[in-house]
Amino acid sequence: MEAKTTSEGNSEKASALPPRKALEGVKVLEWADLVSGPYCSKLLADLGADVIKIEKPGKGDESRSRGEFIGHVPHLEKSLLFLYVNTNKSGIALDAASPSEREKFIQLVQWADIFIHDKQPQILNKLKLSYRYLRQINPGLVMTSITPFGQTGPYQCYKAYPINTYSGGGLGHLSPQIGPNSNDPPVRPGGLFMEYGSGLVSAAGTLAALYARQATGVGQEVDVSKQEALLSLCRVQIDRYPNEGLVQSRFDSTKAMGCIFQCKDGYIVEMILQAREWHAFARFLNKPEWENNQYGSMKFRTDHWDEIEDYVSEWMLEHEREKIYHKGQALGCPVSPIMTSEDIVNSEQSKAREFFRESDHPVAGRLTYPMPPYRMSATPPSIERTAPLLGQDTDDIFSSLIDANPEIPLASSRNTETVNESATAKKGPLAGVRVADFAWAWAGAYATELLAFLGAEVIKVESKRHVDPTRLGSLTTGQEFNSVNESPVFNDINLGKLSIEINLSHPEGIKLAKQLVSVSDVVTQNMRPGVMERLGLGYESLRDVRPDIIYLSSSARGSSGPERRYSGYAPNFAAFGGISYITGQPNGKPSYIAGEVDLLSAVTSAFAILAALNHRLRTGEGQEIDVSSAESINVLIGEVLMDYTTNRKVQTRCGNLDDFMAPHNFYRCRGNDKWVSIAIATDEEWEAFKRVLGRPDWIEDERFSTLSGRLEHRVHLDRLIEEWTKAHTHYEIMEILQEADVAAVPCFSSDELYDDPHLNHRQCWTKIFHPMLKEQSVLTSPWKFSETPATIGSAAPLFGQHTDQVFKELLGLEEDEIMRLREQEVIY
Repeated sequence: MEAKTTSEGNSEKASALPPRKALEGVKVLEWADLVSGPYCSKLLADLGADVIKIEKPGKGDESRSRGEFIGHVPHLEKSLLFLYVNTNKSGIALDAASPSEREKFIQLVQWADIFIHDKQPQILNKLKLSYRYLRQINPGLVMTSITPFGQTGPYQCYKAYPINTYSGGGLGHLSPQIGPNSNDPPVRPGGLFMEYGSGLVSAAGTLAALYARQATGVGQEVDVSKQEALLSLCRVQIDRYPNEGLVQSRFDSTKAMGCIFQCKDGYIVEMILQAREWHAFARFLNKPEWENNQYGSMKFRTDHWDEIEDYVSEWMLEHEREKIYHKGQALGCPVSPIMTSEDIVNSEQSKAREFFRESDHPVAGRLTYPMPPYRMSATPPSIERTAPLLGQDTDDIFSSLIDANPEIPLASSRNTETVNESATAKKGPLAGVRVADFAWAWAGAYATELLAFLGAEVIKVESKRHVDPTRLGSLTTGQEFNSVNESPVFNDINLGKLSIEINLSHPEGIKLAKQLVSVSDVVTQNMRPGVMERLGLGYESLRDVRPDIIYLSSSARGSSGPERRYSGYAPNFAAFGGISYITGQPNGKPSYIAGEVDLLSAVTSAFAILAALNHRLRTGEGQEIDVSSAESINVLIGEVLMDYTTNRKVQTRCGNLDDFMAPHNFYRCRGNDKWVSIAIATDEEWEAFKRVLGRPDWIEDERFSTLSGRLEHRVHLDRLIEEWTKAHTHYEIMEILQEADVAAVPCFSSDELYDDPHLNHRQCWTKIFHPMLKEQSVLTSPWKFSETPATIGSAAPLFGQHTDQVFKELLGLEEDEIMRLREQEVIY
């Protein structure tokens, strides 16, 4: 650890040193195409890892051939998608499947600490490159496998493109919300949003495995199924089926909590969860009669929504978006503009936070990139190199890099013993880590739940003065609960935690909180910027208590910039983030997207904490992390933002259309609201599809004989295909087409997912017992670790359930002292 500065001269000297990198010295080999795998390794590269990307000679990563392109002219070095997801990497051209190049590939595996790939098991087994082979070559290797359905189970070899994994992960049935009066088909998110999401989930799992590996030298496989990664993002809705017998769908919108309105010059989303927010909204609209206690009830607003909606819709149309936004937020009302890529790039908040940075590429020219959504005080992420040219580093790497790279040191001796014991006992990779959790609602809660799955001890700090809103009501259903201990929503995103009561408005409560921090490794909080500082619990105060503390703050817009105090929930993050604007039918309005956006923000926080923990394990250095939930969504549409910064093109909604695949859509099947996703990318797949259909007259139409023809006439083609799909169940179509190696996956509902043989083979649900809710079936973690399994140790805690235990056993308080603190409402 660096010594603290003791003089002005020392401070100046320290500031002249280059900043550390969280993953400096970590060696990563990437063998993956398009988005999920490359984005996973980009996240590591932007934090300082040394990443070598393997591409096919002559052709390269598939993303090089996908637009948008700079100037809209196809070019292998000018794909914005490739340029975005491959920053800070070295690039080599190598045919890993060629016997003549196998030795070079094995050299790279021996060099690497982490190997990230997206190859299905049949390919790995054929080439003898599965984990059981590679661990013999490199026992300390962390091998992250990112495939549509994982490395095991009945669907392990099924073909799937992004629309298919979205369909199979449950989100197609649930999101975006479209309301009860619509008969629209499912629609995928704009861009490649959920492919980025899968990459983010994979990166978090990779860093968890690296943490265990750095301390023990023990490598392992991290098996990530994209289906399960996406399923984890809708866990609250999915788990309603086994526990409540309810199947949610995209039709189940609760407008009284959140709604999109058209205004004079665009769209606004409002999100009202708490009574005080409704009262602010009423003041904002100059409707004092709406401020009474009746309207504060979610049920009352739902029952009277038609009347409310008519008035609000008319009012919004008479006002401009920016004025609505700033005035509403000033009053404490979570309203947000639905932002385009142009809005995001040019916003004062983005500029103040320097969210976009420029860099020069030798062929593509000057490029403007969105930066990572986390600010890390000790190890700031950066983009120091643009994406590699195809094969640019091949000769250099094989002549010098592998031999010259020294081994990175393992963990400091003070941590090795603890983590080594936990790994041997097959506990989670974060066993021995303690988290003081001051966060609430969805994004903060799920971030620390993921850490609990990984074996960390998470202590949730609660108070009767400010009860977590998910204990009282449900954002997704509009439910209100009679007791703080009866919320299945709270249970689903707080599994495995402890709960203690501390009244932070009392000076002695602050003292207790600091005592907790003194024996913790991580602090998390998602209060509005400035609140924790005013309480004396900001980072600067707490590192006096624990110098190596990792302190994460997450908020809607980040802790700096002119909009730092603006509030929001998942639909606001989706609006700020740009995904709402680009999702939906071409002639429709932007989409209302909710829960999965919160959980993606949470995974971002968990990833940043894991990066900081890895850094601290090597150096002993803690740090402060500032996460913007809006930016955590911005980065998942990076190429869309770069299309504006480079081409000045503002992308908008295109439904399920894809410029490189046709057919590519959801097709109605036999049964009520039953759909299947079908995607065809090549002429070979089209020929296989024709054979399956038995060659009806229409399928030989010359208009459909080429990809360009199918793209041009896709509306007519979709209509003809749906005539066939309507005669079959979505399961039948999956089996028929997958047998022919054509990508087809049902749009699974929660009951179908719960009973799915593949997910049950992979043990995706587990049972836990909750004192009030009784036995509950809950989704397990989105990762399968071969050596340090992620587990769910218990149900979510009752309110304050572990107060006495923590204060006695951890903080050393006596029984009479605890009684006194209760009487004085310090423990409250």
